[in-house]
Amino acid sequence: MHFSENFIQAYLSLTTNKLRSILTMLGIIMGVFSVVAIMAISNAAQVFMASEFNKLGANTIFAQYAGDGENTAEYLTLKDLDNIKEGMPEVQNITAAQVFGSGIRTEDGTRDAQLIGTTSQYTSFQVMDFAAGRFLSSSDIAGNRRVAIVPDSYAKEYFGTNDVLGEEIHLYNYYGDIMKFKIVGVLSTEDSLFSSMLEGFEMPVEVIVPITTAQDFFGDKYINQIQISIEEGVNLKGAGEKLVRLLEFTHQAEDKYFATSVEEIQKSVGTVLNVISSILLVIAIITLVVGGIGIINILLVSVTERIREIGLRKAIGAKKRDIVMQFLTESILMTGFSGLVGIILGVVTGGIISKIIKIPPVVDIKIIVITFMGSLVLGLVFGVYPAKRAADLDPIESLRYE
Repeated sequence: MHFSENFIQAYLSLTTNKLRSILTMLGIIMGVFSVVAIMAISNAAQVFMASEFNKLGANTIFAQYAGDGENTAEYLTLKDLDNIKEGMPEVQNITAAQVFGSGIRTEDGTRDAQLIGTTSQYTSFQVMDFAAGRFLSSSDIAGNRRVAIVPDSYAKEYFGTNDVLGEEIHLYNYYGDIMKFKIVGVLSTEDSLFSSMLEGFEMPVEVIVPITTAQDFFGDKYINQIQISIEEGVNLKGAGEKLVRLLEFTHQAEDKYFATSVEEIQKSVGTVLNVISSILLVIAIITLVVGGIGIINILLVSVTERIREIGLRKAIGAKKRDIVMQFLTESILMTGFSGLVGIILGVVTGGIISKIIKIPPVVDIKIIVITFMGSLVLGLVFGVYPAKRAADLDPIESLRYE
C-alpha cells in the first residue's frame, strides 16, 4: 500500500470517530501548546531582562555596605565618592543613591512617595527620557537646592499636564516636617513589565532630588549604594575587588562591603529564569507523555474494533508491514496535526501574554521546528505497539471475530 493510500485510510479512520479523535489529540495539543508558550515567554523575558541590564551598562559595578550596622563609621558616605575617584583612575563615572520613604501632598491629602537622593551623574547609569525640563546639575548638588524631578504620570494626574516646570510640590519626612521643592524636570514613564503588573495599585510617587538636600531633610548622611562604571578592557572582577579593598582601607573595616557587576547580576537572573523555564518545560513534557499514552489506548481500541477488517486485508494479500504502516500513519497523522494546532495556540498565547505584560514577543523558529518534529516522533514511538499488535493478528482468527 502506498503512503497516499495509508494517509487517506488514516484520515478516514480518524474522521469516522471525530469526538474520540479530538479528545485523544487534546493531550498532545496541550503538551505542545505548553512547550511553545513556555519557551516563547521565557525567551521574551530573557531578551527583555538583557535589554534592561544593557541600559545600566555592562561595565557597571555596584558597591554596598554589608555590615551589621553597629558602627556608623563603616557606613558609606559621599566622601567615599571622592576617595574612589582618587584611588581608582579607571573609573569613568560614579554616582550614589539614597532612598527615603516620604509623603507628597495632594489635593486629596497625602500620598506615599519614594524620595531618591542622587547626584548629577545618575543619568550615566539610568536611561531617562524627559517629557519636559532637565536632570539635576552639579550646582544643584553642591548648593543643596530644593529642586525635584517627578514622573509624567504624577504631573498628569495632579496638574493635568506635563507643563509643570516651576511648580512646587510639598514633601514630608519621617518627622512630619514639610519642605517645598521646585519641579525642574518631568520624566517620561513608559509602560513596562512592572508597571503593567502593578496596574490598579496606587504606588508611591518616585521623586528625584539632590542627595545633599535629601540628607539634610532627613538628617541622614549615609548612602545605600555607590555605582561606578569602568573603562573598557578593565577586568570587572578585579575592579570590584579593588573597590572593596579601597572601602575597607578608608573605613578601617574588613568584610563589611561587597561589589557586584551588572554582568554577574544578569547571569544570576538568567540562571533563575532558566531553572523556572526548565521546571515548567518538564511539566509540559509530562503532559505530552500522558497524551501519548492516550494515543496508545485509542489505537488499541481501534485495533480491537477493526479485527475483521485487518483479517480481510491480510486474506487478500496485505503484508505485516502494510498493517504496521497503516496504524503508524494514523498515529503520526494524529500527533502531527495535534502538534500543529498546539504550536499555533502556543505562539498566539505567547504573543498575547507578552503584550499584556508589555515585553516584546520572541518566536524561536528552531523551537517550533523541534517541537513539531518531536510530535511526529511521539506518534511514531507510541504507535509502534498498537501497529505491531494489529500486524501480528492471525488472519483466520480475525475473520472469525465477532
